[in-house]
Formats: sequence, C-alpha cells, structure tokens
Amino acid sequence: MRTAPGVALGGGRYRLLRRIAVGGMGEVWEANDDALARAVAVKVLRDEFAGDAGFLERFRTEARNSAALHHPHIAALFDYGEQDGSAYLVMELVVGEPLSDLLEREPVLPPRRLLPMLAQTARGLHAAHLAGVVHRDVKPGNILLARSGKVKITDFGVSLAADQKTMTATGMVMGTAQYLSPEQAVGRPATPLSDLYSLGVVAYEGLAGKRPFTGPTAVDIAVAHVNDPVPPLPASVDKKLAALVLRLLSKEPADRPASGEELAGLLDRLMPQTPPSGVAVLVSKPGPAREERRAATRPRTSSDTAHAAQGGAVTPPSYPPSRRERAGRSTGTSGDVSRRDRRAVPADRASDDLLTTAVTWVRRLRLPLVALVLVLVAMLGAAFADRLLGSGPAGPSVGSVTAEYPHGGPPGGMIAAEPTGAGTAGPTDGSPAGAGGPRPTEVKDS
Repeated sequence: MRTAPGVALGGGRYRLLRRIAVGGMGEVWEANDDALARAVAVKVLRDEFAGDAGFLERFRTEARNSAALHHPHIAALFDYGEQDGSAYLVMELVVGEPLSDLLEREPVLPPRRLLPMLAQTARGLHAAHLAGVVHRDVKPGNILLARSGKVKITDFGVSLAADQKTMTATGMVMGTAQYLSPEQAVGRPATPLSDLYSLGVVAYEGLAGKRPFTGPTAVDIAVAHVNDPVPPLPASVDKKLAALVLRLLSKEPADRPASGEELAGLLDRLMPQTPPSGVAVLVSKPGPAREERRAATRPRTSSDTAHAAQGGAVTPPSYPPSRRERAGRSTGTSGDVSRRDRRAVPADRASDDLLTTAVTWVRRLRLPLVALVLVLVAMLGAAFADRLLGSGPAGPSVGSVTAEYPHGGPPGGMIAAEPTGAGTAGPTDGSPAGAGGPRPTEVKDS
C-alpha cells in the first residue's frame, strides 16, 4: 500500500495529511479522522514489507499490546486495520517532539528537566509491565514530549529507529543496539528490568551528552553492553544521581531497581517538589542569610524562653515586644525598664512602640468616636436645615424678615400687620393708624 498526502485508509475514514517519521518497519503520518473530526497519528507498514506475514504479525501484536494499556504516559491506540496486504495503527497524536530531537539540539540536559521526563517514563513503563507488556525498545525516539511537558511512550513491541541500525531479524533479539540490555544481547528474554536498563542508557545520554557504549557495528555495541564496564559520568553530575544511573546500568538485572514505580520514586526524591506529571520545580538549599531571615520572622515560643533561661541565645521576634515583655515579666524577671534602657531603644523600635500604642487606643475608643461623630453630624444637619427653611429666634428680627418677604408670617398662610412703634399693629399699606379707625382686615393669601 502506497502512502501519500490525501490517501484514505479504513474505508475512507482516515485521511493522511503529512509524514511525521520513518522507522525500520513503518511510517508515521499525521491524519484526520473524518468520522470524529479529530487529528490522529497513523503508523503504516512500509510498502516494501507489505504482504510479509512476519511483519504483519508484529503489527497485530503491537496493536493487541497497545490496546491493553491505558495510562497518561502511554500514547493511546484508537484503531487497527489491514488494507491491500498492509496494516496500519491509529494512535493518539502527540503535539510535540521525541526526546531524540531534543537531545540532538541539547546533548546535555540539566537534571531539573531530565529527571521529570525519566520519572514519567518509568511510571508509564510500570503500567505496561503490570499489564504484562515489555516494551523491548525504550529509547529517546520512542519517548514523545508534549508541549505541556508531559511524556508519552509509543511504539510498543516494534523498533522504529530511523537513524540507527536495529536487530529485528527473525531469530535475533529485538531492540536498538545502543539501548539494548545485556540479557537481551545474549539472547535471553526481555523483562521489565530490561526496559529499566534501556531507560538508564537514556538517562546516561542526557547527563553525559553521549551513550555509554558505542562501536562500529550493532554487534560490537551489544558485546560492549555485556562485557565492558560503564564509563563514569562527568564530575558535575550529582553523586546520588550518578549512583542511581550506574545502578540502572548494572549487568545483573537483580541489582537494578525492582520496578518502574520504585525508580520513579527514587527520581522524585532527587528532585524535591516535582509533580509526577508536571515540570520540575527547582528548590535551592537555604543559605545562611535565608536561615537568619527565617529565624527572625519565626514567632517566639516557650522552648525559646527556656533556652534563653539556660544561657542560650534566642533570636528576637520580628514584631515589637509587648509591654509585659519589655517590663521583664514574661521571662520571670522583676522591675521596670529604666530610663537608660528606654534611651537605648533604637529609633525604629520607639516609633513602632508609638504606632502600636496609637493603634491600641484607637481600637479602644472606636465606639465612642463613632457615637460622637454621629452626634456632630446630626447637629450640623439640623443647623443646615434651619438655614434652608429660614426659621430663626423670635424678636425684633421678625419685622425685618416680614418686610423683606411680604408673604412671610405666621403659620397658616396669613399676612399679619406690621407692628408700630407703640407696639400695636398698623396697616400693611403704610398709612398711619387712627385711634378710632377700623382694625386691619385679615386677607387670605392666595
């Protein structure tokens, strides 16, 4: 079956878009699942192997093994099919790159980046091992790194080394020579501990920038895995981490960590506060200055007081001492602080004491102050209302108000006569009032 952009597989459901990688047995394509409208990865058996019963059986085996695995760090298998004497696998599309591409750009990775990748891979391998599946070809090309930093293991049971010669012929061991375990190299069956050895080779490569064993041919490299001692890692690598990598590369499987889960825990302890599925958080060791600041901000406890009573030094608290502590009663001493001691208090300590005292008094007087403010507001509001309504005290000023505002006067809307000098009411029109004249008429204000 020939592959090209636009070719449809699975009865027209999976349409190939672009080729991602080429391996020893198959090609990996980005494709579109038209039925579910989603992007997928399709691995297709290479055209020259179409019709070969052995390669078809390996594809079927990989499909069965992958279908039994469900883990966040294993690329999920969606579908399997055969067409025109060939086979294809439909898998989860991981948007990112393989670890091999990263190591090609950056041959040496800092532990804070490498260790989380190794721990996630170890957890994915442990899930596969619990399901009875051994990968047999753990290498950077089969460890996919998503853009979020999440690791996805792919290609179970099939070697997909595009740039490295593999030993996959019938009757020979399966795997890539550079990452082959010693037991696989001598023809013994691969076990879960064989996958951990291969992961140890990946760890060595990421820390040293090169693989531990090389040679002109795949056979020479396999023999080196069996007979040659592991070269020491650079001196810049942490001793505990170097010891763990050398333990993974032990010739005897029993000397390696017992499982992927145990290995992941050991890696986590080497990089504290690293989430199992996230990016590492670098935690630096506190220095002397940081320890002093931490001790200065720590509240004073009863153990500190007992330590001071025995002659030990106690770091003063970061907050101002209370009056009882300044008076010496909290530590069992008697007497007040002398004026000399008060003068010896630094200016910033004195200002802190004044501020603390002021805040305390404000809190105590909070309710009376609120009541006083409410009373003042009420009085000011009443005075302002009197000014607006024009009311005022009774007396001579009434006449002036009435003269200025003719329609003003007593309640009820009545217009009163203006008072005369004798205290009697006179006409409002300004004419003099006679002794026997008529009384002014009260007119309703309309």
